[in-house]
Amino acid sequence: MFREIKGITDETIFCAIHRLPSFYFQGGWAEKICVEFFQLPAEENEALRITLEGDMCRIGFQKKIHLFRALGILRENAEKTAFCHEEKMYIPRIGVMIDASRNSVPDPAFLRSVLDRMALMGLNCLILYMEDVYELEGEPRFGYMRGGYTQEQLRQMDDYAQLYGISIVASIQALGHLEKVLRYPEYASLQDSPSCLLVGEEKTYELIGKMLRTISQCLSSRMVIVGMDETHGLGEGRYRQRNGACRPLDIFLEHLQRVHGLALECGLEIALYSDMLFSYSSPRHVYLDPEGEPDPEICARIPKDAGLIYWDYYSQNPDLLDGMMKRHQDIGNAIYAGPLLSVSSFCVNYPFTFLTAEPALRAVKKYRIPMAYGCLWHDDGAECCDWLGLLGMQYYAESAYSENTVSHEILSLRFAVCTGLCADWFTDAAFLDAVPCSNPDNRWPPNPSKYLLWQDPLEGLYDQDLNGLGLDVHYGKTAEKLEADLKHAGEEGWFLQVPFLLAKALQLKAALGERLHLHYKDKDKAALQKDAGQFRELLEEVKALRLAHRQQWMKIYSPFGWSRLDLRYGGLCARLETAIYRLDLYLDGSLSELPELAAPRYQKDRRGQFLGNGIWRTYEGIATLSDG
Repeated sequence: MFREIKGITDETIFCAIHRLPSFYFQGGWAEKICVEFFQLPAEENEALRITLEGDMCRIGFQKKIHLFRALGILRENAEKTAFCHEEKMYIPRIGVMIDASRNSVPDPAFLRSVLDRMALMGLNCLILYMEDVYELEGEPRFGYMRGGYTQEQLRQMDDYAQLYGISIVASIQALGHLEKVLRYPEYASLQDSPSCLLVGEEKTYELIGKMLRTISQCLSSRMVIVGMDETHGLGEGRYRQRNGACRPLDIFLEHLQRVHGLALECGLEIALYSDMLFSYSSPRHVYLDPEGEPDPEICARIPKDAGLIYWDYYSQNPDLLDGMMKRHQDIGNAIYAGPLLSVSSFCVNYPFTFLTAEPALRAVKKYRIPMAYGCLWHDDGAECCDWLGLLGMQYYAESAYSENTVSHEILSLRFAVCTGLCADWFTDAAFLDAVPCSNPDNRWPPNPSKYLLWQDPLEGLYDQDLNGLGLDVHYGKTAEKLEADLKHAGEEGWFLQVPFLLAKALQLKAALGERLHLHYKDKDKAALQKDAGQFRELLEEVKALRLAHRQQWMKIYSPFGWSRLDLRYGGLCARLETAIYRLDLYLDGSLSELPELAAPRYQKDRRGQFLGNGIWRTYEGIATLSDG
């Protein structure tokens, strides 16, 4: 702790400084320093100003979050006896979104650990994506068996974040993406389609009103993101039966006005995703149409105080990003939601994340868009540990406080200070999907680490895609990197255990299906005998991976949701056992043929010498629990 702290009268700031993670004060560097804080004039451009002379440090700050970022910068310069530093903030609201609705719900203690590090980074927004994972009074099956937050938990997390000057912003759904709620009979009257609420139904607005009141009472932020994205087929279900054919645009805008009015009653400002509004106004009926002009009819019916969120996680074309950013800013109240590419993977794909986020954040600053955040989306299982997103959070923070592109050297140095961790550990984990055969021209990054693990060992739909790519060699090198990282990291590397064991499993599995099919075709029983031995070894690796993954899950998430991954691991282990059983019967002559291996293999994700089609809902495309 510091020798003395002056200039602070707010006891909550003292409390927050004292509870900074232990790595921050490690080595006793702060014990001789006297820190004096002072408020910078509101009319000045600086967010923070630091002057260190000997053992005296003066820190000026605009807002509470700037004070904590300044403490991070002071730690970075701990070995100096004198330095001066000042920063402006080029994106006033900068943060990260964590998906709490796609199978995993982060434990409040885990989120507090994330907030500790966000504070030192200077991030001032944590967006929690919560479709139905928050308590609604009188709605016992809203979020049933989903591991959601109680209202008291939300209040406590909000209080914790506020000590740092961080706002927790709820991102809920007020139209689509509510299939987890609408599947229950008590909500049948609210259903337009299996995932979309029925516009115009008063019970719909009773439920939305209850959602908004709960958010208003639990979180201090007056912003709420109401979603309303990807509502394809709006008005084509029960709405059409009741009202006849209507333009989806009119249905959408009617609903937006109602939701906006309910939010105002709760003292809230809304923001919504812009994809449907832009698609409706595009002559080509597409979202990403930077040349299109805003439709005056649509603009006039959008509430003037509503934020429009431009979400784009994959575009790398600077002209497209610039044009879309300008379109949003021309309409007003623009917000950018960008990538932290964890979706449908075991890792955050940092190469693609940086390629996409860098030109996008440049455009954000060019058009002075006041809010941006990186999105740690999950899909199809939530296999990726959210802790792996920390390096991306640091990238968004540094981008907000700098006019220029953030270099890897600056990012790594700041990251070590704000987290006590090594940036290379995170980029090494990204090698799970950063395969050398990634298609550089493809919009969507590949996610072979996921489909290679889960695909059936005897009926591999991706076997032909892997022909000649040598991914077993790639995963062997990845395992070596991660093993070295684990030795270096010690207990702090707990989040690397699953990527390491996955790399070891994929080193065995990546080329096994391809070889197995060829060996069977050539009737090479000696080679098939070796394949059977590798299946036995792989089965043990998968069992070890499952246990490590379960331990990691229970450390950071609600236990609800793990059941899905138990089914996947259990199914994979059962199929590996069956593969061994079937091969043994064939090899000892009890079976004359194996039809699973005789079936031809076709390409699914391959484009010439590259992979890179992948991404969405991988598991249901390669394995199923039932054919119906």
